[in-house]
Amino acid sequence: MAVDAVNAVIDIEAGDIEPPPAFGTRIHADFIHGLGKVNGKFVIVLDVQRVLDVKEFNDAVAAVDGNSVPPAELERE
Repeated sequence: MAVDAVNAVIDIEAGDIEPPPAFGTRIHADFIHGLGKVNGKFVIVLDVQRVLDVKEFNDAVAAVDGNSVPPAELERE
């Protein structure tokens, strides 16, 4: 995985993570583990296993905008 930047790496207690809210159709809450509360602010806690599942991610993107990565591209990942 490549990222542009990392602002912080923090530990969040399990009790400070709430279930993901129901978002609109453009955001897939399937990839969100929950919302963590840190210093009075909420941060999105991703479900890393699902985010890194290339096929599942590709299927979700295709469901929203009709675009998908060709199967040959997925095999190279």
